[in-house]
Amino acid sequence: MKFPDLYLSMRIIVSCYLFFILSTSSFAGDLKIYTLDGLQGVEDAEGKVVVPAIYERLGWSNGTSEIINKTIGFYENGNWGLINIRSNKVGDAGFRILEPFNEYLIEAGKVTPYSNVVKRGLIDEKGDVIIGFNYFTIDEVFAGIYKVSVYSNGDIFFGLVNNEKELIAPIHENVKVVGNFIVAGSKGLTRQVFKKDGSLLIEDWVDEFSKVDDGYLVRKEGYYGKLNSEGDWVLPLEYKSINGNETIAFPTWQVTNLTNIALKEAVMEIRCDSISLEPHHDILIAHVNNAEHILAASDLLFNDQNNSLKSIRNGFLVTKNNKTQQWGIYKTDGREVAFGFDSVAVDSLYFYTESKGDWDVYNMFGRKINERPFQSVSYASNRNVPVKKNDYWGWLDFRGNVMLNYTFDKVEKTFSSNHFLAKNYGAWGVSNFNGDWLVLAEYDSIYCYDRFYVGQKGMATYVINEQGEVIQGVPFETRPKEFLELVDGDRYGAITSSGHYVHPIYKDINVLGEYYVLLDSAYATLIHSSGRVIVTPDDEIQDVFGFSEGYFHVLKDGKHGFIDVNGKLRIANRYDAAQPYSEGLAPVQLLGKWGFIDKAEVLKIQPFYRYSSTFVNDLAIIQSEDNYGIITPAGKEIVEVIWKNIERLSTGNYKIEDWDQKSGLCDINGRFIIRPNYDTIIDTNQELIIASKNGLKGVMDYQGYTKLPFEYSEVKIKGEYLILQKAN
Repeated sequence: MKFPDLYLSMRIIVSCYLFFILSTSSFAGDLKIYTLDGLQGVEDAEGKVVVPAIYERLGWSNGTSEIINKTIGFYENGNWGLINIRSNKVGDAGFRILEPFNEYLIEAGKVTPYSNVVKRGLIDEKGDVIIGFNYFTIDEVFAGIYKVSVYSNGDIFFGLVNNEKELIAPIHENVKVVGNFIVAGSKGLTRQVFKKDGSLLIEDWVDEFSKVDDGYLVRKEGYYGKLNSEGDWVLPLEYKSINGNETIAFPTWQVTNLTNIALKEAVMEIRCDSISLEPHHDILIAHVNNAEHILAASDLLFNDQNNSLKSIRNGFLVTKNNKTQQWGIYKTDGREVAFGFDSVAVDSLYFYTESKGDWDVYNMFGRKINERPFQSVSYASNRNVPVKKNDYWGWLDFRGNVMLNYTFDKVEKTFSSNHFLAKNYGAWGVSNFNGDWLVLAEYDSIYCYDRFYVGQKGMATYVINEQGEVIQGVPFETRPKEFLELVDGDRYGAITSSGHYVHPIYKDINVLGEYYVLLDSAYATLIHSSGRVIVTPDDEIQDVFGFSEGYFHVLKDGKHGFIDVNGKLRIANRYDAAQPYSEGLAPVQLLGKWGFIDKAEVLKIQPFYRYSSTFVNDLAIIQSEDNYGIITPAGKEIVEVIWKNIERLSTGNYKIEDWDQKSGLCDINGRFIIRPNYDTIIDTNQELIIASKNGLKGVMDYQGYTKLPFEYSEVKIKGEYLILQKAN
């Protein structure tokens, strides 16, 4: 032993002896810390030494120096120990942290072996361990019950302990007291509710648990319920809202297949706001306040409706669990394919899954195609997958084999299944999947427009065709719109779909299919995408409104007419207004009245009407005075002109409204399916009609027969599903 160590050991032995001698006698009044020759001790109110001044420092590690319950800490060689003045006991200086916790307990912290991490626990005034040294933080929430935390992988997790056991494992992101209960929260803000003894008050995870005047309000997956102050259910989890003693219930919906429209078989029932159909798959979504419940044909798809539907592809569901914030892939019958991801992206060919920054690729059979994870991935092109490894991009084929090595700064898919945009050594070009350059990597940026590549180099823009040939180089800003617009201040030009260049000298440009209307201050220029000129300003055409059946609808000298694809005036500009040709006839207006002309400008139907639609399936809607009807190309009234309104529906049928606000339906031939006896009607693509009368809804077929009686407050037909809400 070296001499200084011997001196220190002797000093400690002597100090303990002196402390024993001094403390055997009584002391008077309050105790206080005193300093002598740079060392500290304790004396009573009369100045009598109780603890000799032999310590570097007395007090606590948090900087306070109050003597609590005849107990004080001492500091020696970088650590703290405990002195119990009442019991004449000096503990070892083995704590990195030592500070009062409450009037009975002391919080102490020890450094764990082989690290500088301090683990905290609780000791009493005698130094006996009450709570072991296992925790990052400790807080008292009830008498003898403590909220503790642990530090793991950069995150802090909380739990609950008493002096006997761990009540709630420290696996939660937060723990708080709500009334007489403990709420432990996880990712996604879902919660578990515990009693003081650590047992679950509510078996399921909940989204909200809050104290109200006469108990506790609970919300789970959009539903509300209520507990009394003792934690017993007084209102089950089935309400839309609960406010004091006022409750609002969800309507009850029934779901069945259209083959069961007579409801002879069992139906699924669910309480919710509404039900919608994912349009391309047999998945129904029940909307419950702000939550979504995923339904299958006859039941809930998931028992745990914490799953939010994110995507459906080829018989697979991608969902996110709101409780764990984990993503999963499932079959549409609910069977799990893969689960536990931090995120999932989807395209038409693959699922891309990410966990802790590592990406994998699954095909549409649910099989992972790669053996080792990637740094990043992107969406597939022609079954080939762009993947990033060691900060460079390459390509996999559909089997997971590397087809182009990891050499690119960045890659993006194009309109071509055989090529991709590639950034190489800081410049952009276009490459094929054999690694050959179609467009050399020499551009500052490049993007796809229609069937062209548009490259930017300095202030110049280059338009490149599918063969890699530069067809235009222009010094103007380009904007991808319905066409590739060129901008020069307040003037506009274009690169057409055929690659033709239009100099930016026009006030506006409109596109009519393969034709471009170039508008200047007075007259229009009309060109084909190839650049063929159809109309010049010398033709004094003021505007071109549309193109159908080989004719352009134009305005010349303030009157409407029609020209052909060669610019020849076929229908004289003599009309006040006009509409496009349809089925060989065009509505035209003369002296405020509408009639119809053919392509030889023969007036087929005299201008008698206040309004006219175009012809569809040989029928047109017309208005005479205030009444509507339907006529044929011969001018025959197929539906009498006596109705308040007529609307052509997407099904091809016609909704008829009479002057008593009643609705009916005519078919595409103008024959009545149902007469206007109903308050509302909805024509569906399933050849069924949802109609209402006297506030109740039912279903009728195209023969006019009632398929579902008028007993429902709401009826929806979604795909092959019938969704009903029974009237109260």
